[in-house]
Amino acid sequence: MGFPTPHPLRLHSGSASAFWFCPGIIMFRFLFFCLLCVINGEDVSTIFSDITTSVAYKYGLKDSTGYGMDCLHIERIRGDKVPWDGDTYFGLYHSFVDPEYEVRLASSSDLIFWTFRRTILNNADMPFPKRVTTSSSSSSSGPDSYSGSGSNEDGWILLAHEQWMSVGSQYPSQLGFKLYYNESDLLAGIAFNSYVAPLSVGQYSQLEGTPSIYNVNFTISHQGLWYLNADVGFHFNNDVGVDQVAYGTLFDFGPTVMDPAFVGQEEAVSYNQMFINQGGIGNIGQRAPGYVEGIHINAQEANIGSMPPTIWEDWRVWLYIYGPMESSIPKGGSLATVVVLDIKTHGGSTAIGNPSFQIVPCPMKVQVQAVTPGKREGVVQYNCIFISYFIFSEGAADGESGVVVFYKNIDSSYDEK
Repeated sequence: MGFPTPHPLRLHSGSASAFWFCPGIIMFRFLFFCLLCVINGEDVSTIFSDITTSVAYKYGLKDSTGYGMDCLHIERIRGDKVPWDGDTYFGLYHSFVDPEYEVRLASSSDLIFWTFRRTILNNADMPFPKRVTTSSSSSSSGPDSYSGSGSNEDGWILLAHEQWMSVGSQYPSQLGFKLYYNESDLLAGIAFNSYVAPLSVGQYSQLEGTPSIYNVNFTISHQGLWYLNADVGFHFNNDVGVDQVAYGTLFDFGPTVMDPAFVGQEEAVSYNQMFINQGGIGNIGQRAPGYVEGIHINAQEANIGSMPPTIWEDWRVWLYIYGPMESSIPKGGSLATVVVLDIKTHGGSTAIGNPSFQIVPCPMKVQVQAVTPGKREGVVQYNCIFISYFIFSEGAADGESGVVVFYKNIDSSYDEK
C-alpha cells in the first residue's frame, strides 16, 4: 500500500491534493494504517493460530508411500487433471529417504490424503514453488498462456530449494533453482533449466538454504526470449552458528542460452532484529510470504532458545506484517510489525516451525438453494487457506509430532448452474 503521486501543479493552496499531502495528514494516514494492520493482524493471526477450528486437519502427515511430507508447499492444479488421476492439488515437500533428503511431488483431491507421484530432486530439501505469470504484460503469448478456460493458467513454475553439495545431505548447502514449462513437465520431472547459486553471506559456515520467493517478474530479452528475475529470501548460518534471514535477487533465469546469476545478497539485519527484540534470539529460518484478508504478511519461524546448539522444543511461529510502503522483500521497514502466534493444537503441542500457506479453492462445493430473486439454484465455491507446520517431537503432544496440515474457509463466490 502506498500513497498516490500528486501532480506538482495541482498542489496549490486549498486543493484536496494539498490537504492529503500536508505533513500532519501524512502522519495521520500512517498511524491509521498502522492501527488497521494491528487490528487485521490479530484477525489473521487467529486464522494461523487455532487448528481446532479448521474444516479439516491431519497430524503426522505422510504420503502414500509412508514418508513424511516435511516443509509442504501446495498449488492448485490448473491444467489437465487426467495425468494426476483427477486430483485438484499438487504439493512439493522433502523426505529423508536413507541416506539423504529428497524433494518429492504428490497430489491430492482433498488436501488431507496425498498420493506420491515422483522424486523431483535427490540430495535436496526445503522446496518452495512459485507460479510465474505475465498478468502485468499486455501480451497474451507469454510463457503462462494456456488454451483452456481463462487466461494465465498452466504456465512456468519456478522451484527454489536447498541443494546439498556432499553425499548424504552433508554441507556445504547452497541455493538451487529449477524452471518447468508447466505442470505436465513438473509431473514428468523435466526441468528446462537449473542453477545452483554460489555461497555468499554464508561463506563462513558453508550453509545457505531454506529459500522463499517474494516476487517474480518476466522480461523479454533482445533475442525475444522470456526470462525471469526473482526476489528471494533465504537463511544462512552466521559466524557464531546462528541462522539468520538474508535476501538476494535471481537474475536472467530462463532458457539455457542465458547465464543466470544470484546477486545482491545481504543479511536482513533490521528484519532479524524485530524477532530478536521479541524473544526470537535463536535460529530464524523458514518463512512464507503472501496476502491474507488483504494484509501482506510473512509467516516466519524463530527459535526462542539461546543457540547453538539447536533447542528443538523452543521453535515458535510468528507473523511479520509488512509496512505500508514496504517492497516485496521484508526488511523491517517503517510501521512493520511482528506478532507471535499462540498456536492451539488439539493436544497442546508447543514446539512448532516450518510455516507455509496457500489460498486455493476448497475441496468441496456447497450446494445451496438460490434465495436472491432472479437467480437460479447454484453452488457456493469457498476459497480456503491451507496451512502447514512441523511439530517437533520435543514439544509435541501425543500423536501430534511431525507435519500438521489444516484448512479453513476464508471467502466464497456464488455460481449459478
